[in-house]
Amino acid sequence: MTRLYSLLSAAWLLLACLPAAQAQTTDSITVVKSRYSLSRPVPRSLMRPLTPDRPGVTESPITVDAGHVQFETDLGRLIDSKPSVVPRHRTIRADAFVLKMGLTNRTDVQLFLDAYEWDRTFATDTSATQRHRGFGDITLRVKHNFIGNDSASGPLSVGLIGYVRLPTGGPQGAGGFEYGVLLPATYVLNDNWNLSAQLPARLVFDRDAGRHYVETAPSINLDHSFKPWLTGFVELVATHDFRTARWEEAVNVGPVFFVGKNIQFDFGRHFALTREADREYFVGFVVRR
Repeated sequence: MTRLYSLLSAAWLLLACLPAAQAQTTDSITVVKSRYSLSRPVPRSLMRPLTPDRPGVTESPITVDAGHVQFETDLGRLIDSKPSVVPRHRTIRADAFVLKMGLTNRTDVQLFLDAYEWDRTFATDTSATQRHRGFGDITLRVKHNFIGNDSASGPLSVGLIGYVRLPTGGPQGAGGFEYGVLLPATYVLNDNWNLSAQLPARLVFDRDAGRHYVETAPSINLDHSFKPWLTGFVELVATHDFRTARWEEAVNVGPVFFVGKNIQFDFGRHFALTREADREYFVGFVVRR
């Protein structure tokens, strides 16, 4: 287990243990908003700021307001293995999106869909090169916020996300059911700085071996608001494969642009810090209504 892996895990524990006395006190906004549901949407005047799970790996503990929907998409994402890794692998995803719907003031449900995925494995023998393309996997998720869903609750927010991935993608998909739990937390340092961390546990399917293995990928994200319409982020991620004891480390950076209160555009780069980590480029947007 690397130092970075241990550092990121400790960062999440630190955030989760920060004083949360303010958050434990039920504020008036939470009381009012608890009256609303899927069939009775929260009025727009009471909606919390737009806080999507993209563009980084670290997701938000904040849920979508009850009765409202949120659409988040990777317009395009290129994932490329390091040139030194054999065989090389390249994936292109187009319009991979998630549709979220707020059920209560603290819970939302989410549908993830890889609309189009193109995979290519570059073998040393060109005749053995493999290509797969088409519809990807579907993932069903539920997010619940424990504290800090509304700003009046205090600077600390903690949530829980559970999911199941369905193997609907054929050769370009995972090849088997996958399950996971994510524990995201965010601490508002001041009006312009936010510190977030996430500790996941995933049961991942290995198509070649035909079995599951446990993986985790703790991360920590720091974002800064330069303008009301512009935010920048930097994120450290360490992925650990408990089956092979292999670890991968990377850093994500990029800008986020806001158009009003309900639209976000973003793009960024995933830089590999170790040989096994992939290189990624991505661009996407978010719309809420």
